[in-house]
Amino acid sequence: MGVLAAAALHRLRIAWYRRQWTCADVRGHPQLRAPVMLAGKGRISFDGSVTLGWELAPGFLSGYSYLEARYPGSSVAIGQGTHLNNCVTIVSEGPGVSVGRSCLFGPGVHVYDSDFHPLDARQREDAAPERARVEIGDEVFLGTGAIVLKGVTLGARSVVGAGAVVGSDVPEGAVVAGNPAKVLAR
Repeated sequence: MGVLAAAALHRLRIAWYRRQWTCADVRGHPQLRAPVMLAGKGRISFDGSVTLGWELAPGFLSGYSYLEARYPGSSVAIGQGTHLNNCVTIVSEGPGVSVGRSCLFGPGVHVYDSDFHPLDARQREDAAPERARVEIGDEVFLGTGAIVLKGVTLGARSVVGAGAVVGSDVPEGAVVAGNPAKVLAR
């Protein structure tokens, strides 16, 4: 397949995913460089210039990013100048996920404001999951495959290493890595 044909096919793929969006309230107009699905009954907002996807990075030809504000009152807010690479997943079930300005997300980053179900098998049918807001400060960098769990605040200019699982707050300017993520430098 030639370069022009591949580019045309990629544009069609982005457009097809765009037509599948089910989010009740999308605000702003992100630049789409790769397929993205926006879903849910809540609000997903993009403040100014936000870029979703990156050419020639993992997941560019085979994956898509997924942002969901699952219920009315759920929200995902992405700040000006932020760039989400390919295959990023952000899901809010209520309290919300807020991403600051000029952040960078590597491929395959996941951010959740909910546990989605209780750990105790006997409670999974009836009990509500634990939920807590996620706040990601300005100029934060999340490496490939990082996971940010409910209730976490990532301070401005912090760095989350590839594959880290972040379950507690990260101070401003800190570098964290590992599972569970631990501060390596400040």
